[in-house]
Amino acid sequence: MFGNASVSHYGHTRVKRLRAFSLAAAAGGLLLVLAAPAPADRVVTKTGQTFTGTIIEENAKEVVLKSISGRMAIPRSEIETIEKAAATPTPKAGDKPQTGTKPQTGQEAPPPKIEPVEVSPVKADDALKQARSALVSGDWAKAGGLLEGLLALDQNTFKMDDRIRATGALITCYLQIKDAEGAAKAIARRAQLATDPNDKRRLLGAAEALRELRSVEVGGKTLSRFEEVLEAAMPWKAGHCLEQAKQYAKDAKRLNERGQLDKAADQALKILSEANVFQPGYSTQHEQDVLAELVNNVLDAGRAVIAHCEKVRPELTQTRNLLSKQAAMKWNAVAKPYLENRAMAEQALKNLKAFTLRYKVPDLYANNEADIVHMLAELDDYQYYPKGTVFGYGWYGGYSTERVKIQLRRFSL
Repeated sequence: MFGNASVSHYGHTRVKRLRAFSLAAAAGGLLLVLAAPAPADRVVTKTGQTFTGTIIEENAKEVVLKSISGRMAIPRSEIETIEKAAATPTPKAGDKPQTGTKPQTGQEAPPPKIEPVEVSPVKADDALKQARSALVSGDWAKAGGLLEGLLALDQNTFKMDDRIRATGALITCYLQIKDAEGAAKAIARRAQLATDPNDKRRLLGAAEALRELRSVEVGGKTLSRFEEVLEAAMPWKAGHCLEQAKQYAKDAKRLNERGQLDKAADQALKILSEANVFQPGYSTQHEQDVLAELVNNVLDAGRAVIAHCEKVRPELTQTRNLLSKQAAMKWNAVAKPYLENRAMAEQALKNLKAFTLRYKVPDLYANNEADIVHMLAELDDYQYYPKGTVFGYGWYGGYSTERVKIQLRRFSL
């Protein structure tokens, strides 16, 4: 295992690698130094997500887990179970390497570009030493090029533990030269090394954030180290899941059908639940925001139908007495969607109270109840001809001043 010395040349080489990367980590926190991949602690959340890594902090409010995808704070209220691995020795404060100091320089030149350096397997140790020196001196392009070359070696030459540390340092190199795309590629490469599915998704989420924003600035903060990417990208990715869920709710159709409204809610909440991978407990905090979009969808559709009815009913009223089959067919072509849309909007609004109770968000109905009652009254009125409409003998079989429902015309072939 990486870091275990032996009397063999191979063992001494492995020790030298550990020391090299530890020194680089001390030089501005460049490398994410992880515990050995096994054993690992395991946290299962109430939403069914499983996270593995090393628990580095626990308190009454949260449990902090560290893994290949960085630090993650999991609220106690969201945790179902915690399984701890056997205790492993932790380094004492005195065992930590001395922190290197980056030389002071004058005005910085334009950000350089990282060009991969071809590294021969027999020269891997020398390349590693050069990468360490470049990291300590802040020569990000040189360090990055050497690390790219080392990572191109096969896993027999450059072992898994080395790769994990090297990708962390490489990500930092790309961040330092403000190359968001390069950093995203390096993070995606690190994701390939992850054995835990949620670690992989978190890392790919961080890569997505950098690619989407095309910048090393996330949430108003310029990122300069690998761990900072995870800290900034996880809230961004969780928020992205929330926006996707809200957009799905906003675009949902046929919400007049009770089953379809529930189906849309379940799918939107499923999309939101993806956020729990990036910020455990996030979906619980934002479920009502997503369900509110569905309620607003129904309300907006109802308002649109009312506006349509207000515009179309005068036309239907003006041509109420039809004397030919052709005229009746033309009238029906306008009346049919009018009547169907009015009925669907009415049914959708009537479903909202039961819907909000089923999903335990009664406030969404209570806060909109006055509007819903008013809209239902308007939609009810629009199933009739306007008050005061007078009908002679004809389609309705007699003279009447009573309110008459608008109905499709029937005619003989």
